[in-house]
Amino acid sequence: MNKMLSFGIVIALAAILMAPAFAMAQTGNGAPNGAHYNLNIIGTKEKNGDMTGGGNVIFVKLWGADTRILLVKGDDFAVLDKDGTDGTAKLQLMDPYPGTTTDAAYTIYVRALGKPGGFMGMTTGFTDENGADWYSIESVNLTRTKGAEKFTDKTLELTTIYVDMTDDGIDNPVRMNLFDNDLYGYFWDYDNSGLKLLQMRIYVN
Repeated sequence: MNKMLSFGIVIALAAILMAPAFAMAQTGNGAPNGAHYNLNIIGTKEKNGDMTGGGNVIFVKLWGADTRILLVKGDDFAVLDKDGTDGTAKLQLMDPYPGTTTDAAYTIYVRALGKPGGFMGMTTGFTDENGADWYSIESVNLTRTKGAEKFTDKTLELTTIYVDMTDDGIDNPVRMNLFDNDLYGYFWDYDNSGLKLLQMRIYVN
């Protein structure tokens, strides 16, 4: 058997042997295998009392006004204020683009659950040093349909802000990363319309 043919057979066998490993890299619900941080954003009626810290849940109004989920940088993931029914909640995230890296340090997967028919929209934004709010022109929009829902990768929309901050009348957006500017306050703007549960999984790469 010539060397080229032998080499081709080896490559083909390697591809066959490796195929199951790639197939197992993702679960049947669309999310990857492996350790992850869970966050449940639950649509509900207004809450009362001390809702600071504790658990992996944020409550938002089932219908009505938007909730601003304030984002702060930390060494891990943690809910700092879980009551968003009063208009604001707070979530600690790791820096998705530390140093000079251009690849996200973690990935974010989301899916809509609960009674079919509800939907939501979530947009990443920031407040600049002058108090002006800026919103990404990209957003996450999910509707709860009948049947099993799968996770989808929304890392780009939830860790960057695609925004045009110029005042020149020309649409020229640039992509900014979360926490790039220490003078800015970052947030997710969550607009709920009857969605009972948004499930989020964060996987550190």
